[in-house]
Amino acid sequence: MDTDFREIINKRVVLFDGGMGSMLIAAGLGEGEIPEQWNLERPDRIIAIHAAYLQAGAEVIQTNTFGATGLKLGASAAGKKLDPAGVNEAAARLVREALEGEGAEDRFVAGDMGPCGELFSPMGRLTPAMARDTFREQARALERGGVDLFLIETMYDLREAVEALRAVREVSDKPAVVELTFDLKSRGYFTLVGDTPRKAAAVLEAEGADMIGANCTLTSDKMIGLVSEFRDNTGLPLLFQPNAGHPEMENGRAVYRQPPGDFAGDTARMIEAGANAVGGCCGTDPRFIRAIRDYLDGRK
Repeated sequence: MDTDFREIINKRVVLFDGGMGSMLIAAGLGEGEIPEQWNLERPDRIIAIHAAYLQAGAEVIQTNTFGATGLKLGASAAGKKLDPAGVNEAAARLVREALEGEGAEDRFVAGDMGPCGELFSPMGRLTPAMARDTFREQARALERGGVDLFLIETMYDLREAVEALRAVREVSDKPAVVELTFDLKSRGYFTLVGDTPRKAAAVLEAEGADMIGANCTLTSDKMIGLVSEFRDNTGLPLLFQPNAGHPEMENGRAVYRQPPGDFAGDTARMIEAGANAVGGCCGTDPRFIRAIRDYLDGRK
């Protein structure tokens, strides 16, 4: 990739892709299967999902590695059988194959890094060293696989996000994006452990993140205010990826009913509030990304 992602996010709005989980379920992922396992066993289906997002107009495609740290994989019997490095390298290559197949080599591969599944003391056994080690292993494998940037996402504890960011910086000088996940309380926006947007912005900027923001948990209408709060507290480029409404359980599965057009309308308001990049999280699919793409193209 010759294009500099850092330059682009300071010049225009960039469109990330949408949810992976719901797409995998629609493609046949069974109960108890590990999503990242498909990088090795069903690569054609992973490539097809990436291709669908590219066709919808996404400029940044995330690898199927949300839960691919050694700690997270090691928490299940099936995951223990997988080699974290191999899973992550394969995932990066699959996105690259999708880009080549769609003639979209000018778009970006984002190495996706989610929470490691452990809590810090006193609620859990996680230590900074444990977190850094597992994220370093993942980041190193994604780097070998050929990602263009790293996307640390859905972090509910700023301390874990910092360790992931530091791990990335130890193995690569490529752009690093960090998204925390917030809920809206009566007193404002907070992560699960009580981190505020103001604190997150200050800490992540000091740690050298290239772009920060939030994803998951919140619906698109509730995330607009969060964009404004981040923009009031940092000059860094901002990325936001909300959920497609609140999930409803149907036949044992979560169903999201927000229309793509409504989602895109809220996304437009996020951009007006200061977002430099947007995309989707749980419940979103290529229809949602296409709706945003249509808005962005019309905006030009």
